[in-house]
Amino acid sequence: MKRPLLVGIIALILDQLTKTLVDKFIDYASSVNVISFLDFFNIVNIRNTGASFSMFQGRNSLFALIVFLFLLAVSIWLYKNWNKIRKVQRYAFCLVISGGLGNLIDRLLRSAVVDFLDFGINSLRWPAFNVADSCIFIAAVIIFVDILMFSKRQKEEKV
Repeated sequence: MKRPLLVGIIALILDQLTKTLVDKFIDYASSVNVISFLDFFNIVNIRNTGASFSMFQGRNSLFALIVFLFLLAVSIWLYKNWNKIRKVQRYAFCLVISGGLGNLIDRLLRSAVVDFLDFGINSLRWPAFNVADSCIFIAAVIIFVDILMFSKRQKEEKV
């Protein structure tokens, strides 16, 4: 039970550390170019009071409540099912929880989520995101791939 939780704790610490560093060294609404070729990668300092991709801006309290309830439900489910799920899924769910906690901490302490990773090509930009968002995305990919591979193995075993 220790390693997946440790990975989640490290991810949460990394998320909060990077957001603190961005707040300390980059002015709000400013940008630092990291990879200038095609304006590919910048570190920015922006706030998101909405959901993913900055949808539903200005509803920070509502999303804080939703995230809290979601994390509570996932944590209880994970605790009850720890020995019933595959090891890779344990890591994935711990990443989901750490990512959600990272953004929840922002909503409660900073009144908005700090986003700072900005990728794109010239004026075509992906919405800025952070380490917590990355944890959630990586976890979703892990779970999706694991489900596909597990169902494929089950089909092969039946043949």
